[in-house]
Amino acid sequence: MAYLKDYKHDIFISYCHSDNLKQFDEPLGWVENFYQNLRPSLVKLMGSKKLTIWWDEKGLDGNTLFDDTIADALKHSAILICLNSPSYLNSEYCKKELDLFHKHYKDKTPGINIGNRSRILNVLLYNIPYTEWPPEFGGAAGFPFHDAVEEDEKGHPFTFNDGKFKNTFLDFCDSVSKLIEEFHELIEKPEPLPPPVFDIFFGEVSDSLRNTRKRTIAELKKQNIEIIPDIPPPFEKDKHEAAVNEKLENAELSVHLLDQFPGKNIDGEDALWYPQKQAELSLLTSKPKFIWVPADLNIETIEEETYRTFLRDLENGNLPATGIKYVRGSKSEVTQQVIDMAKNMQPKSDGQVSVLLDTHYNDQLYAWELYKGLLENEIQPFINPQEGDPKKNVNMLEERIRQVRKLIFFYGKISHEWVIERMKAAVQLVVENNYPIKEFFVLMLPPHKDPGQLILEQKAIRINVINNSDTPQLDPNVLQQFFKSIKAVS
Repeated sequence: MAYLKDYKHDIFISYCHSDNLKQFDEPLGWVENFYQNLRPSLVKLMGSKKLTIWWDEKGLDGNTLFDDTIADALKHSAILICLNSPSYLNSEYCKKELDLFHKHYKDKTPGINIGNRSRILNVLLYNIPYTEWPPEFGGAAGFPFHDAVEEDEKGHPFTFNDGKFKNTFLDFCDSVSKLIEEFHELIEKPEPLPPPVFDIFFGEVSDSLRNTRKRTIAELKKQNIEIIPDIPPPFEKDKHEAAVNEKLENAELSVHLLDQFPGKNIDGEDALWYPQKQAELSLLTSKPKFIWVPADLNIETIEEETYRTFLRDLENGNLPATGIKYVRGSKSEVTQQVIDMAKNMQPKSDGQVSVLLDTHYNDQLYAWELYKGLLENEIQPFINPQEGDPKKNVNMLEERIRQVRKLIFFYGKISHEWVIERMKAAVQLVVENNYPIKEFFVLMLPPHKDPGQLILEQKAIRINVINNSDTPQLDPNVLQQFFKSIKAVS
């Protein structure tokens, strides 16, 4: 196994067999001597014995058929060292090796270059003019291993007992080891995670739950789930509420861990605490909420009356809120419970249809009911609640549109103009960014409405209207047809 993963060989030495002929009673030819010294030198520099070097010990010449084994070795080698000489340049066999390596990698990733270093190393056994180099060497400088002094001298390869050879060889090994390390860092670098497409607002907690919160957030981030930045107390009441509402609007899920301790007081308020207030604000939204309390919590023993009443109402279901998953359990289970809920709410990678519910806070009860129905029918919903000005937070609308294939607009306790403005903003975003959304759905809710009112002067998006405005509840028959329509639209 090579040092560089996905390769059989770290280095392939390309040479002409005549350059390895022995002379002056030398025990080894020049090329073999070069090879025998290269690996141990690199192993010492890199600190790894995994390094593999391939060279053709058979010494094939230009009259030998190009061996499939050698072709395979070239295609699975990370670096090519060419021992450049007059014989090398005249060898068709060597030209084939150089050409094959270059063609095989030039259009791949990584390509012929690693940063500013070429994967093809030109070792000059003789002083060969630049103009005679093969084009595959590109503009990279060669590594001279010859004794030529004058420009017009061809010179001779350094002998191995020459101090000049050792110095040049060690410098060469430094360059090769740096190339291999850069190569290693490049291919070992993990693929960047895709941008998170799921955001969680994680509420403030009492000191006794701070480690549990910290551990859970760390695990969520490993799942590529983004945590909305903390609301950093201290905040006085009004500023804190405005900041929390903004964060909740950007989240798909809010998480609140509560126990017998109410936590830190909001500035200037004796009976108002950050954890409770943030949970209360989340209850006013249509977003799903995960609320956890310890299994052994005895609410009636809590001293602060306001906090005790809040927890009692929460446990008994007396608060006018939807989408609550209320859990009594142990701290050790919290992390996995939040991860499971978050995963169940995220878009699936198996082709599941994803939709955006663009709604007003006034219609949040219908939004949550439809949310549950969509999930039951294997349609992944996201909720994008708005209030006031329909042109507000267009950036958030665009972020949500990127995640889905279809849009559903709620037309209930809001004006006709409000819905039209939201649809216009969505059409503009789809057209300008070429998002693959071809149809909008409009769900009409009470009071009674005329479907003919929803006329949008544009041709880019088809508008499908589902009229449920004459019954106070969502009609199951209407919904089933609605779900089929969503799945059928390509």
